[in-house]
Amino acid sequence: MKRLILFSMACLVATAVQAQTDSIRTEMLPEIVVNADGQIETAEKTVLLPTMIEKKHSANGFDLLSVMQTAELDVSPDKRSITTHSGREVVLCINGVEVLPEDVATLRSKNIRSIEYIRTPSGKYAGKAGLINFVTVKLEYGGNVYLSAAEGLAYKSGDYLAFTDFTKKGLTLSLTASGDWAHDHSYSEGHEDYTFSDHTTLTRDFTSQSSLRKSNNEAIRLKLSSTGENHRLNTYVSLTRQAVPSAEAVMNAQYNGRYNGTTERLTSSDSRGLAPTFYANYTLWLPKDQTLDFTASASFGHNKYNSQYNETALPTLTSAVTEDNNSIHGNGRYYKSWKNGRMLSASLTHDHNHYKDIYAGTSTGDQRLTTDVTMGLLQLSGSTQKYYYYVSAGVSNSAVSLNSTHYNYCVPVAFYGGNYALSQKHSLSLNGLFTHTLFDPSNKNDMTVPTSFFEAVKGNPDLAPLKVLGNTLSYNGQIGKSKISLSYDNNIYFDNILHRYDADLQTIYDSHTNDGTFYGNMLTVTYAYSAFSDKLRLSLTAIEEYNMLRGDEYDTSKNIFRMKASVTYLTGDWMLKMNYRSPYTSLDIREPYLIRRRPVYELQVSWNHKDWAVEALVRNPFSRYDKQHITMDYGCYRRDTWNYSEADGCNLNLKLTYSFGYGKKQERGNTEIDKRINSAIMRTY
Repeated sequence: MKRLILFSMACLVATAVQAQTDSIRTEMLPEIVVNADGQIETAEKTVLLPTMIEKKHSANGFDLLSVMQTAELDVSPDKRSITTHSGREVVLCINGVEVLPEDVATLRSKNIRSIEYIRTPSGKYAGKAGLINFVTVKLEYGGNVYLSAAEGLAYKSGDYLAFTDFTKKGLTLSLTASGDWAHDHSYSEGHEDYTFSDHTTLTRDFTSQSSLRKSNNEAIRLKLSSTGENHRLNTYVSLTRQAVPSAEAVMNAQYNGRYNGTTERLTSSDSRGLAPTFYANYTLWLPKDQTLDFTASASFGHNKYNSQYNETALPTLTSAVTEDNNSIHGNGRYYKSWKNGRMLSASLTHDHNHYKDIYAGTSTGDQRLTTDVTMGLLQLSGSTQKYYYYVSAGVSNSAVSLNSTHYNYCVPVAFYGGNYALSQKHSLSLNGLFTHTLFDPSNKNDMTVPTSFFEAVKGNPDLAPLKVLGNTLSYNGQIGKSKISLSYDNNIYFDNILHRYDADLQTIYDSHTNDGTFYGNMLTVTYAYSAFSDKLRLSLTAIEEYNMLRGDEYDTSKNIFRMKASVTYLTGDWMLKMNYRSPYTSLDIREPYLIRRRPVYELQVSWNHKDWAVEALVRNPFSRYDKQHITMDYGCYRRDTWNYSEADGCNLNLKLTYSFGYGKKQERGNTEIDKRINSAIMRTY
């Protein structure tokens, strides 16, 4: 279809997300001239209209967005991930309700009517890299069933997902269950140099003999949602279990210097965690274009971690940690909009986390860590047919208690963004923020836990949040069958958090500290093209980075160039797709270190017919392990090591999916299963 067609967007986007109010509203948009490429640039968002051939060759939301090849997004269906090319994750929503990756993975592509992409999300999503909203068909009654099973044949793993829901008269009840397991033989080897405070030295050359890490996770969630004329309620209860029943590694180590000889090193550990969660969100639309939105959630966790370290002729080190924690989140928002397109909103958010850790074994002690983060924001936004902007500013206060010591961090925060639609095919966007991020709670710690006869992990009780200034400027456009995306990302991390190594006469200590400033610059260009009636699809992305660390501990920089390429061919019920990512050396800003990454090759073959889908994926078929080279000079510690990752090496996956829907005008309920377990445990191996 090569000529332009005219139709009403109200028919295609009857229920759409409003970024300014974070709520579902019915938008009656004026008639818009839409081209056959199915991508429309508006002042507030990009509307993506999937074609029949794209829906035919996809089973769920991830598959569909991957086949559509949106130029500015990096979509990985097997990893359930959608990011920008800079690596920042976007918020996922279904019909305006925030969901998790598992939810999009069970969203039948046949139920998706349109997809909205917001490059400058505001309101509760201010500061995020972007927002994807899947708009589905509605139903009067009925439901959906989705079942999938993926098996790893080279890297031994399994991932299973089941979902069902039923809707009647605005009420939806849904049940989601998931489980996964993996047997991972990843390992490391290399050469290390250590210098103690008396200037004596020790070198270690180590090679792996064997390693195996077994893990399994399960989650179940029951959700009830209700949508009426002027309100919406979403509430659920979930239970998540995570376990690493066994993680063992055996390696040989050759020492020279203040200790000479060959040893055999055995490390073993196990962990398990259990966390129930309750969540509720209530939105009320009031007269005179006013909205109230309230969110509350609470979770309780119990975690256990045990580890043991044995090395020939050296003392055995053990660690046993038990943790109980609780997390409470509350958020209230008020919105007022006017007919001239302006909107004023106010929000108050509070997050409470409390951890109680009991350490036993070689190092003993009790720790209690409590964090209370409160943030108040005022936001002003405005929009016309051509442009949209918002400015949000306020104050964030973080109160932290570690045992009997109290810390307080009060900082101003600001979020801002804008989008200008040059036409229905071209737009410019700016997304920016100035805020701070909290530390990993396991690092704000006053415990010292030995990890070998001369190494130890040391908590830093004085660790403070880092401040972030970030801006992303982008252009997106279409010319015929070509799509072009050009973006520039600039990020500055003040009081950057990274590893520091210190030495005394006997021990090398690894801790986290605030030091210096990180400057990150990234230029990304993507070109996507479709031919032969959209059956052949090509995509090429080039990324240029220049990153710098400037501080007392580290003064280093790195220029990085890398590429991504993808070729997709659709025919009948079959899809053939090939992906390539080039090798490159990058600067990791958290350790920090220089890491050399190998190329990635992928071949995907899938078959979709009616309610069935079968997919075979081959990744990096030439080597069992993905090999990464890491180098860095930390002063008293110099590192030259290799990491061999089985999970990212030769990966042969087979996935089977069966899904069906029933009822009148189907609309799928939203699922939210969170597999993360809240934990502040400092893990040593």
